[in-house]
Amino acid sequence: MKLVMIRHPVTLANIEGVIQKDVKGAIAPRGYAQIERAVNRLSSIRFDNCYSSDSDRCRELSERLGAISKISPFYSPLFREMSNGLLEGEKKDSVQRLEADDPYNFKPAGGESINEFVTRAREGLRLIVSRGGERNLLVSHGWFLKVFLGNQLGINPIDAIKKLKFSNCAISEISVTDDSCLVEYLNNRDYLV
Repeated sequence: MKLVMIRHPVTLANIEGVIQKDVKGAIAPRGYAQIERAVNRLSSIRFDNCYSSDSDRCRELSERLGAISKISPFYSPLFREMSNGLLEGEKKDSVQRLEADDPYNFKPAGGESINEFVTRAREGLRLIVSRGGERNLLVSHGWFLKVFLGNQLGINPIDAIKKLKFSNCAISEISVTDDSCLVEYLNNRDYLV
């Protein structure tokens, strides 16, 4: 199975360097231009399924991309960004979540831990695999895509978060089998320039 992964378009919170809420997030004007370019870039590819976070910033993109293949996106909270609870709205620079004494189990009030986040990413992969399809599309978030891919490549979640990059509206593609994952390309954003 081929899986094309794309991060949501740039939002106002991305530009401001703020930790976003897991569902809400206003797309920046530049983000709408990214959506148009992504639609043009992927218009010749037919997808069997489109999976998406149910967040506003992902829905906008997945609706447009699903229309290309005449499929309705399958929205699920499984594909949401990590919930940061009371840290949402804080400046990213002021929150050192990965430097906590036990970063895997650190859980901000109302949020989730990295361990819980990894479990959710694995559930998301099981869902995608169980529904089949030769070529599928996943629209999600930066940290989610890092952990999702890192898990398949055997990279621990913190290293995946620190060492993998998924830019806004950049496209990545992997081939997934029962026992392996091959990265076809990662974080392609040439079409955004």
